[in-house]
Amino acid sequence: MMDLYFEIKYLELKWYNQDILTKVTESLVPLSVEYNEHVGIHQVETTIYPKVEGVKRGVLAVRFLNQTSDKPYVELPNGEKKYLSSIKDPETGLEWWFLKERWVEDLNHWSSIAPNIAGTVCLVLQGKICEVLINGSDFTLEQLERYLRVFKNDLWELILDESSVVQGKAKGGQIEGIGEEAIKCIESLVAHAHKVLINPKVELREIQSLKPRKEVRPVNRTFMEISTKANQKYLTSRATESSYNVPENRYVLFALERCYRIIKQIVILAGNKMERFKLQADKLRAQHDALKDHSKVDRDLVVADLRRIGQRGKKEYWQSHIDALVAHYKIPLSDEPLSEKLRIKIEGATHRGDGFFFQIWSNDRYKKPVDRYYVLALGGEFEGLLKVIETGMELEFDCEYHTNRHEKFVNLHFDDIHSVAFINSKKMEYAVTLYEKEIDIGIELSERNWIRKLTDKELREQKKEKSALRNRIAYYEYHQMLSIQVYEKSEPKLRVLKTIINQLKDMGVKPSSLFPNSMTFVQNPNYQAIHNNYKNLRKAMNLQDENLLISLEKIDEIGLVNMPLLYERWSLIQIIMVLKNVFRFVPQDDWKYSVINAIKSNSSDISIDLVNENGKRNITLWYEKRLPNKKKPDFTLDLTWFEEDDLNNSRAHHKKFIMDSKFYDKATFVRDGGLIAKINELYEGKNYSEDGQNPVFLIHPCNNVIDKRVTAQDWGKYSYLGEVDYQGNGEYYAHDRGAIYLNPIDDRLYSDELQRLLGMFLQYKLDSDMHRYGSDKTLAVPMCIRCGSNNLVKIEKNTVWYDKDNVQRTKTQRSVWMTCSECEQMQVYNHCSSRNHQSRIIKNGLYWSYHSARAIEMFNIKCPECGSWGGW
Repeated sequence: MMDLYFEIKYLELKWYNQDILTKVTESLVPLSVEYNEHVGIHQVETTIYPKVEGVKRGVLAVRFLNQTSDKPYVELPNGEKKYLSSIKDPETGLEWWFLKERWVEDLNHWSSIAPNIAGTVCLVLQGKICEVLINGSDFTLEQLERYLRVFKNDLWELILDESSVVQGKAKGGQIEGIGEEAIKCIESLVAHAHKVLINPKVELREIQSLKPRKEVRPVNRTFMEISTKANQKYLTSRATESSYNVPENRYVLFALERCYRIIKQIVILAGNKMERFKLQADKLRAQHDALKDHSKVDRDLVVADLRRIGQRGKKEYWQSHIDALVAHYKIPLSDEPLSEKLRIKIEGATHRGDGFFFQIWSNDRYKKPVDRYYVLALGGEFEGLLKVIETGMELEFDCEYHTNRHEKFVNLHFDDIHSVAFINSKKMEYAVTLYEKEIDIGIELSERNWIRKLTDKELREQKKEKSALRNRIAYYEYHQMLSIQVYEKSEPKLRVLKTIINQLKDMGVKPSSLFPNSMTFVQNPNYQAIHNNYKNLRKAMNLQDENLLISLEKIDEIGLVNMPLLYERWSLIQIIMVLKNVFRFVPQDDWKYSVINAIKSNSSDISIDLVNENGKRNITLWYEKRLPNKKKPDFTLDLTWFEEDDLNNSRAHHKKFIMDSKFYDKATFVRDGGLIAKINELYEGKNYSEDGQNPVFLIHPCNNVIDKRVTAQDWGKYSYLGEVDYQGNGEYYAHDRGAIYLNPIDDRLYSDELQRLLGMFLQYKLDSDMHRYGSDKTLAVPMCIRCGSNNLVKIEKNTVWYDKDNVQRTKTQRSVWMTCSECEQMQVYNHCSSRNHQSRIIKNGLYWSYHSARAIEMFNIKCPECGSWGGW
């Protein structure tokens, strides 16, 4: 890793004229610079805002951290050089370099690179190249300002969250009530401040003023005036005036201003929560009312499913699939054709999973010995074929092989392989049959205007979904009412306090944080009460630490610069809030300082520990943790969990989850090859997955990045969770990679997409063991994805079900049905019917399921490893 010898920041420059600089305002932290070892250059990403017109935008500037005499320059594609100009900060004396393009008379500033045009700028700094990749953003100025406001408000909410004012904690971690003690503290503070204003401490200070001759109390100047001006009617005299700018009042004004900022945040947060809970209740009410005895089927998704099924009924699809797997698992193939053509039909896997039973083609039919079995033994360099071959396949190998005969079986071993040709399979035959049935269903739906009546089974599931929705509607309405109470009690006091502060300032009082050693705060109960309530309010809000409060106030001064970095930091805040407020993790000691450090500094490897004792899960959330491969994803979740029956928590399991935020618009994604290309770049190119060990997900604010919707649920419009083969080529990511939509100004979804993603990690991706105890349920403590409760109760299930052809089927004994005792959300554990993997599948109702649902049957879930569906 090369030591960084420069930093790049956004600067807001104020000019007296085009030659004289009067003020430099730096962005809070520099841009993140990465060194690309493969090409030997530094790389930086930033963003411009083409829709933001008429606003003073920052210039991109470079500062060297070492002594240098080289003049930096921009290298243009045609080889031309544009040298940067040097400026010095009038206050700090720091030297910065930026490109002066053109003096804009109307705005009184120099235009420069970024924020002018998207693309790549090549900076040459001390003879070494630094590529600045400038992305576009379709945010307007109004949206950016709202985004900044949301960022600051969410940070205050996160820090103040432990107080009992905006939300306290009751049993089970639920939000409950308000902090009456803090509200009374605010009321007492304002009442005593009003009394101080009525009778403030005052000092009489001696001054000199002109008075009539008979009222004069002489000073030296008086005698001089008498001797020089004999008939003067007014002479200089001793006099006094009342002064309120005394230490006691200065401290009172300081304390009241501090309290005003805290109370203002309480009012803002109560108002935000009031609106948020209303929106959540309205959204759930709309979901509830939209559930009818019929459903509207998305024609485009049905057609896409039909096309996918139709492809799987063709030999070309399966041949291409096999060729891709052979290449992926690096199975060695001979360049030249070989001597044998071996055509076989796979009957099933061996008990030890090291090969397959098969029949061999002979005299126009498949055969096997009467007294023995044929076993295709796969090991050594051909072991990868275990991942390629499936039961029911008919294949022809151009190969060379030898056999070993045993008493009950004959082992066949490959010596060399030139090619693997696909002939037929049960899956292809099933796809042909299924395609014909699905065509008939599509025709019938088309005749009914794509309206489908729900089955009795679906209506029963819908009834459970409605019950959970009614539960949560009542929950949000109750908490909306609590937020209204907080707002109505604190907002009027805030206005009164503002008036008192302004009146003190009008009286000439200047604030001072120095607490005076005065008997006034002992003898005067009003002054004493202000001091005590100031301390009590900070204690109630967990803001006793002066540095924490000062840091929050400093962050409040952030302007519209380096928004991608703010999006990164805001995403960090949202991750903590979802883990804390939804999934009931408790942040450990000093976590607030880690959050502040992550936001206001350019530090990396910042960690926050969170614990959920009831769920037997512990998380270390890292911001910009450096992986062993030297890469630094934005967020790493190191999860430690214990099995439900591990009473002493002695058998720890570990799982890592990676997220990376990108403040991209649609054009930026398109320039980089699309969403899937960017996902794969993180997963494979930067190897955040560490060779496939870690799920990797991208976080973005672009609501139109999904060109081709592949999932029937509403979230499929904005996010891709690796739930199906996105490109329709049979490559399933099985929730190991994907991207979610998270936008600070989207009130419709709020943080639902992030909650679904984190819920998938905490509920599904942590445990891949499918074969213990003969149950589909995970070994971890169950966790409700809707409310975060661990109090789930197993319910009895029916033993039979009827498929779409009304044929009675017996339900698998391995599946487990549960319901949350707090929010009534159903949670069903099952597995895929495929004999190749039998992957676990978890259904969390219509809205919260992260597996893809069928377009035709919204209550039927697809397997994320193969796309199959079945009965529940």
